[in-house]
Amino acid sequence: AMSSMMKATVLIAVFAHASQGSRVGTARRAHPMLLRATGATTTGDEFRSCISRDGSVSAKAIVATTLVADLTGKQGCLPLASAALGRAMICALLCADGVKGEESVQLRFNGDGPLRGVLAIANGNLEVKGYVGNPRVALPPKPNGKIDVSAGVGKGQLFVVRTKQLPGEDDPSIYSSITELTSSEIAEDVNQYLAESEQKQGALAAGVFVGGDQAVSAACGWQVQLLPFADEATVARLEQNLAALADLSPTKMVQAGMRPSDILSALLDGLEPEFFDAREPTAQPCCSDERAWRTLALLPRAEVAQIMRENDKIEIRCEFCTTTRTLTHEQIRERLAMDSPPLL
Repeated sequence: AMSSMMKATVLIAVFAHASQGSRVGTARRAHPMLLRATGATTTGDEFRSCISRDGSVSAKAIVATTLVADLTGKQGCLPLASAALGRAMICALLCADGVKGEESVQLRFNGDGPLRGVLAIANGNLEVKGYVGNPRVALPPKPNGKIDVSAGVGKGQLFVVRTKQLPGEDDPSIYSSITELTSSEIAEDVNQYLAESEQKQGALAAGVFVGGDQAVSAACGWQVQLLPFADEATVARLEQNLAALADLSPTKMVQAGMRPSDILSALLDGLEPEFFDAREPTAQPCCSDERAWRTLALLPRAEVAQIMRENDKIEIRCEFCTTTRTLTHEQIRERLAMDSPPLL
């Protein structure tokens, strides 16, 4: 039954909620890390996780409308790029939950579509950043009117890179995996990767709604995972819940006013979910003067000298937040002359 649920849900990326409202489970024996719910976040964005009373099913849900709207807006994304990048960032945040602080999960969708690749990186602090190769591409919608993310991404591979800080090591260890894109719809490909490469059975969904003004007005995602000791009754109940959640997309959940706790209550209905504290996902700081100088230092000195001869200044642009830093000849000479002869 566990494997059949996996087959039934691995290619599903749109689900809906049951008609009942939020129900916070209470148990006599709370999980040792269980925390009380907190108030609303400052942006309205919220990440929430829970576990069934018997500890055999875990689930996560995230509303990230403000975050996705802000990051895609800064990059000047058209609807196709906003949908693809938003889905990727939501999936990265779902995958990064549970890792330590600065440890990270990187999802890189290298497809042959006109988006020219999608990248999202999230860490254990629920900080995320990402970019799309071609944010200004536009394609006809699918016959059902939905944004054709699959055509935008194209065929290719999903590269997953995890960093982990091991005891006694100064630098984090890097673990990478590659898998073929199966649908190029982002969430379905990540779920397929988790099943095949990390042996995590469950379901994952992510969606972004872009309005007529080309601005993101809803961004949401969720993940449910079966732990190895889940019994047949638990699997059957979870399958039943997923079947009941098959009419609305994650974005319609947001539009209906659902919060992460509502989504989790529907996913784990009948399994007595115990909720962890709400957290707020945020944009990951990605640029600084030091980072700009490190980027410049990676270039061969002869190449830097040539650029300086051909230009009055050097501009370094961050692909994630689009911040541009301008470096003058005098600044470059002074900085690089500390450990090298003058360039000019």
